[in-house]
Amino acid sequence: METVSPGKEIMSDTFSLRITTEGPSRRSYGPVRRALGWIVVAAAAAAAVIVPLTGAPAAAQSIALLGVALALVQGTRRYGWGLLLAFFAISYVISFAWENLSVMTGFPFGNYHYTLTPQLFYVPVIIGVAYFGIGFVSWMTANTVLDRADEHLNLRTRPGRINVFALPVLAGAVMTMFDVGIDSISSTVRGAWVWEEGGGVFGVPFTNYLGWWFVTWSFFQVFALVLATRQTRHPERTSDGLPRISHLQPVLIYMMFGISSISAFLGFTEGDTVVDATGAAWSTPAIFEALMIFNIFSIIPVSLFAITKIARGDLNRA
Repeated sequence: METVSPGKEIMSDTFSLRITTEGPSRRSYGPVRRALGWIVVAAAAAAAVIVPLTGAPAAAQSIALLGVALALVQGTRRYGWGLLLAFFAISYVISFAWENLSVMTGFPFGNYHYTLTPQLFYVPVIIGVAYFGIGFVSWMTANTVLDRADEHLNLRTRPGRINVFALPVLAGAVMTMFDVGIDSISSTVRGAWVWEEGGGVFGVPFTNYLGWWFVTWSFFQVFALVLATRQTRHPERTSDGLPRISHLQPVLIYMMFGISSISAFLGFTEGDTVVDATGAAWSTPAIFEALMIFNIFSIIPVSLFAITKIARGDLNRA
């Protein structure tokens, strides 16, 4: 550290960048935003615990919409309105295009059709909104696991080149974990969409999950490249850092998808079997139990890992 005048020192590039990105956030991510974020988290927790116990099917949908609410509260601070709207447009348009293609051709998810309305072409308009809400909390959870990788995407650096691909791949996997647990219930049990040729995962084909990872990776990758281009051209323009405790909010909402599956299993009151489009009969209690097991060993451990990194202060050292 080089002294230039009594009591004044020149900071290293790393430390000055941290002051630039984290200092303003502590001032501008004030009590109102923080309180709104915790209200959204509390609402997600209530939806995860209470709604499934009533037998209503809307817990996951409610949590996804609360993910949208958190994005408006927190994402606008981290990325600004312009980049957040870009995230929404990218996730909506790309997911909508892949979904319609799959309904028409069977690629990349498999052969299925929606029963939900209203639809634009072959896909309900709400689906893209759900992709955005689940996508935001999945992205932020993966971002926490990778120590705020979205702030280090400069393609002129080795860590930046690694992060620009690692973050979308992990975020896509994190988001796919949600679908592994919920798809059989939403389709085979609830009938929100129908797998025309059935499948081995309680009426769902394995191609659906490979497709989910591919599709979610594709829109996360585009957004990562948008951030990377911006940071490479203007290295001083990273994402605005959030206070450490605020990184906890999207992780907790993501965890609520896993918690809701436990409540759904405990509150299950429907029939013993359900028949898919091919005539195969599946045990409904087994579907709910499998959903819970999937999430206990995927969503919940990933969330706990992210929470541990926040508690240890790993994000402060990033």
